[in-house]
Amino acid sequence: MKTKRLLFSVIAMALVSFVARAQDSNTVVASHPLEWNICNVLNMLQQRNGDIVTDIVVAHSNDPNGADVQVLGDYVFRISPSTLQVTDTLFLADTMPPFYLYARDPRGEGNIRANIEPDGEGNTQLRIAHFTDGDLRVDHELDVVVPLCEGEASGDIYSQFLDCQGNMIIKYYRTTNPGEYEGHIARYDVEGNLLYDAIIPGSQNYIRSMEVYKESPLEYCQWRKGGNGNLNFYVLDSTFQLKNTYIINKVIYGSVNPIIEETFDFYSSNSNSTFVVPDGDDLLVAAYYERFEQGVTPEYGVAAARYDLRTMQRKALVQFNDYPGTDATAKCFGFQKMPDGTVYLLYREMGMPPKFWMTVVKMDPNLNVEWKRYCETPDELLNANPYGTDMSITVEDEEGMINGFVCSWTQESAIHVLLTHDGIPASVKGGMEVRPYMFYPIPAQDQLHLQYSPDVHPKQIELYDLQGRLVRSQGNAFETFDLGQLPAGTYTLRVAMEDGQVFSDKVVKE
Repeated sequence: MKTKRLLFSVIAMALVSFVARAQDSNTVVASHPLEWNICNVLNMLQQRNGDIVTDIVVAHSNDPNGADVQVLGDYVFRISPSTLQVTDTLFLADTMPPFYLYARDPRGEGNIRANIEPDGEGNTQLRIAHFTDGDLRVDHELDVVVPLCEGEASGDIYSQFLDCQGNMIIKYYRTTNPGEYEGHIARYDVEGNLLYDAIIPGSQNYIRSMEVYKESPLEYCQWRKGGNGNLNFYVLDSTFQLKNTYIINKVIYGSVNPIIEETFDFYSSNSNSTFVVPDGDDLLVAAYYERFEQGVTPEYGVAAARYDLRTMQRKALVQFNDYPGTDATAKCFGFQKMPDGTVYLLYREMGMPPKFWMTVVKMDPNLNVEWKRYCETPDELLNANPYGTDMSITVEDEEGMINGFVCSWTQESAIHVLLTHDGIPASVKGGMEVRPYMFYPIPAQDQLHLQYSPDVHPKQIELYDLQGRLVRSQGNAFETFDLGQLPAGTYTLRVAMEDGQVFSDKVVKE
C-alpha cells in the first residue's frame, strides 16, 4: 500500500470532536482533538478489517514560536472509516521516538510496524513488530530485530514504505563525523533479511516522498523543488541509482505585453502544500499558485495539472482561486488518484473574516470537475487554520466501494476526511456542515455571493428571520443574493436545488 506523510504543525488543545456525515454516499469530515501543541502525522494504513491507523509524533513547547520542543512519543489513532470516530488509541512514550513504518503484512493477516532505533551499544538496528487487525498493541517478545548499520543513524520519515514486491524500503542517514552524514537506501524483507543496500549521492539526500514509480521493471521515484523554483522529479532503478530526471516548469502562463504571470509555487519544506502523483507516463501535480497581471489585483489559489513525462507537455490544468482572491491563504490538503482514474483534491480557502473552508473536488482523469463539496469551519473552531498535508491512502468499505482518505489538521485539532464516489450529503449531522455550494462574505453586508458545484442547479433561494418569517426570495441569478434594506441580525438561508435537495445555513448581516 502506498503511504504518504504529513508535515509539522502547531495544534492547540481542544476538548470537543466535530463530525459531518451524510447518511448515504457522502463526503465525511471529522475533527479529532489532541492534547499536545506540536504534532507530526507520519504514516497511515487501512487494516484488513477496514479500520484506519494513523501514527502521530507528539511534542510540547512552551515557546509560542515552537522553539525548545520536547518530543514525548508516538500517538496512534485507530479510526472507523464509516464514521471517522476514534475506536482505539496507543501512546508510545519516548523522548527520541523512532519514525514508524506501518503496512499490511504481505505474508498474510495482520500488520507490521517497523522502525530504526539505537541498539544500546552505539550502533543502529531495525525493529519489525507485528500487530493484528482491530488492535494496536504488539507483543515485543515476537519482534524481529536486526542490525542496520554501525554507529548512529536516523531515518527519513518521507521514504519508508512497503513496495509492490512486499519489501520494506528504508532510507536512512548514517553519521560518519559530527555534522556529516552518509545516505543509504536499503531493501529488507519483512522477516528482517537485508536484500540490498545502496549508498546514495548527496544530491539524493532529503528528497521528498520516495515511492514506487513502476512495478515492471521495478522503479522508484522522488521529487523536490529545484533551485530555480521548478519541480525536479527523479526516477531510480531497482538498485536505487538515478535513471531519469524530469523538470516541471513552475510557469503556468506568462506573457510580456501586458505583463501576466501565473506560476506554481512548489514547496519542499515542512510547510508545503505540493503533491506529486505518478500515473503511468504522466505526472499529476497539485500546488499553490499565484497570478500577477500589471494593474490588476493579484490572485492566489491552488491548481492541479497533468504532464506527459515523455514530452514534458502539460495535458490538463484546473485552477481554484482562493476567495476573495487577494490573500495568499489557499493551500492543498490532499491530492489522490483512485484506481478508476478519478482524482480528488482537498484544499482550503479563506472566507471573511478569517474563517476557512475545506473544499473537496472530484475530477475525471482529464481534471474536469465533476463536483465540489464545501465544509465551513464551525463557530467552535472559528480560529482554526487548516494546514497543507500530503497524507492520503486508498480505502475500501464494507460494500467494496473504493474511497479516498486524507488526514490533515488545524491549529485546534487533527482533521480526517473520507472522500466517497459522489459526495452528495442527503442529510448532515454535527458541527461541520458539508454542502455543494459556498457563500461569502461572512458576515455579509448588502450582498451575499454564492458559488455552486457543477453537479447541482439551484431553483430557489429564501431568507428567513429568527421568527421563521420569509423576508426575501429569489428564483434566478443565484450567484448573488440581495440583502439590502434588511436590518442587521441573524437569518436562515434556505437553498433549494432542482433535484429536490434543500440546504439551510445561518447568515449574519452587519
